[in-house]
Amino acid sequence: MDPSKYIDIFCREAEEHLQSLRQGLMALEKHGVDPERMRPLLRSVHTLKGSARLLNLVEFSRLAHALEDQLKDLEKGAREVTAELIDRLLAVIEALASMTAAVATGSEPGFAVDEVIAGLASGTLVQLTTKRSPNAAEEPRAGIESVRTSVAQIDRLVNLLGEVSIVRESFADHSSRLGGLLRQLDRMLPDLRQVEGYHQLRQLREDFRLMAAGLERDVFTIQYLADELQGETLALRMLPLAVITDELEGLLRGMAREQGKQVDFVVTGDELELDRRMLEALRPILVHLLRNAVDHGIESVDERHNGGKPESGRIELRASYEGGAVQLVLSDDGRGLDPELLRQVAIKRRLLSAEEARVLSDEQALYLILKPGFTTREFVTDHSGRGIGMDVVKTAIDQVKGNLRIHSVRGQGSAIVLQFPLTLAVINGLIVACEAETFVVPLHYLVEILHLETAEILHEGGREVVRARGVTMPLVSLQSILELPRQRNQPVKSRFTALVLSFRGQLLACQVSRSLGVQEIIVKMLGGQLRQVRFFTGATILQSGLPALILSVAGLFGASLSAGATHLQRELEAQRAHAVKGRILVVDDSVTTRTMEKNILETRGYRVTVAISGEDALGKLATQQFDLVVSDVEMPGISGFELTEKIRENKQTRDLPVVIVTSYASDEDKRRGLAVGAQAYIVKGSFDQGVLLQAVETFIG
Repeated sequence: MDPSKYIDIFCREAEEHLQSLRQGLMALEKHGVDPERMRPLLRSVHTLKGSARLLNLVEFSRLAHALEDQLKDLEKGAREVTAELIDRLLAVIEALASMTAAVATGSEPGFAVDEVIAGLASGTLVQLTTKRSPNAAEEPRAGIESVRTSVAQIDRLVNLLGEVSIVRESFADHSSRLGGLLRQLDRMLPDLRQVEGYHQLRQLREDFRLMAAGLERDVFTIQYLADELQGETLALRMLPLAVITDELEGLLRGMAREQGKQVDFVVTGDELELDRRMLEALRPILVHLLRNAVDHGIESVDERHNGGKPESGRIELRASYEGGAVQLVLSDDGRGLDPELLRQVAIKRRLLSAEEARVLSDEQALYLILKPGFTTREFVTDHSGRGIGMDVVKTAIDQVKGNLRIHSVRGQGSAIVLQFPLTLAVINGLIVACEAETFVVPLHYLVEILHLETAEILHEGGREVVRARGVTMPLVSLQSILELPRQRNQPVKSRFTALVLSFRGQLLACQVSRSLGVQEIIVKMLGGQLRQVRFFTGATILQSGLPALILSVAGLFGASLSAGATHLQRELEAQRAHAVKGRILVVDDSVTTRTMEKNILETRGYRVTVAISGEDALGKLATQQFDLVVSDVEMPGISGFELTEKIRENKQTRDLPVVIVTSYASDEDKRRGLAVGAQAYIVKGSFDQGVLLQAVETFIG
């Protein structure tokens, strides 16, 4: 038998068993010896020993055998579970992991197995220079390496699926247009019964109907298959959170021991699956947060005893799905954060002025720990004092389009809430229009969409704010932040749209032109040339086939803090004062009347075109678009009544509102005016410009 072809299988099996042994040993330290916990450990080490012996890996088998002897002594009660013993056994696990890596590469482990076995027997911990797989210090174990070689290819597949989605939407559009053409043909066919070839047209129409039905089925099938393929492809990138939490438990245990503290680490929800890249980004975030929790949060044994707390501190990591995102809550029962102390430290380190610190609420003061250079340590240690830990966390969270909230009660503990998408490849986004541009807002930042009147804009502290659900929040304009040119000749509505965004426990109302609905989008990274572009974290291709940039909510909040006072209310009111409300055609043979009516309407923001007769009016209606017609009755050529009738007979203008302004005041004239289709009848003898404006605004606003 050639054992070399089984080496790869052995190494994968060994990695799984070694991970199970790590977890089992930590469980023994927490809960003590129990037959149900011992049996899996003995089974794993016995399997490793036997497999190594089968492949003639003598040294590996010897070390596994020595570990098995120690575990059997624990099972029999011949040894007690102590922290020192668990440390030695974990060191042996790492030695076996190093040997596994050496077996996989055909190299030597870099240490003497006899020394490890002797140290294990004598109770001394041998310091090993072990070999680990590449990037092992930066990356979690147990599974990520098995995906590494194919991740680039999976990314390409995801991008190609995005292109497929665009083609799918194009097919759906063609199918819809074909259906529309068939409906037009159906309306035309009855009028063609007497035409030669009518039956051939009927047959041709039936052939088109069958083609349209087949195309519709194909579009549905393509959509279903594309969705399935996208789901399966993205699933290849997904790994359970346990991939990193298992390792984090060992790191936390070591940090606590170095500081002489006792800490229990509890994880719930680690079966949740996330994108592999998200896991890679989360690992340093959680390492920094755990280090802070142990170093700053959990008190020493004496402090906890004096405070009436259990000697062992508790750090808990809870993972759950929240809508289309994942939420991680890392909490501890330590000393908590002191807002007043944080203000004083920020002032001392010149991160804030005394005035700026004074106006911060206690909740806002908690977020001072995210500022670069902030630390409450007066001296630098291996774990803290450099003022970069939480700044690293903040930067990493921003990079994965995540959100962070801080809760703390002095003397009782703290909780950091992290929220981020399941994957960096596909997210749900709100499509918004701002002036002539289209953007995407990641949906997990969105709280709600407000439709407000300009009168609802308030002023506090020199800034514009709005209130929603009893909460006051700053108001900013996306057009102003991005410095977008305003579109000309756009009607300004009486209401405006604002997105309520949430970021690090703060709320912000961001005014946009309009919201266009929610889409699942495939995220495309910006190239190196655009990496420094502000306010954007990526790009995508929308279902319409048009490109759109993905907004950086972190950047918008940063811009809102650094921006001066905004004047959105003044700008909106100024736009409304000069806005074109609608296009009106004034028809009158009297130069005085039409000039007066033109001036009245233009003063109120309407764009007015004049016609001197009914024939002139029909010519302008054929070449221009209008929102309303104001017409006299008695004119050369056709009268206002006849003009109104012709407007109603034309398919293009049949719904156009008509207001008659005339000196004919009899009831019969009024009835005739309404009979031919006029929406309003105003008598010149009692003419009041308010009546005219009221009538116009009733029909076109």
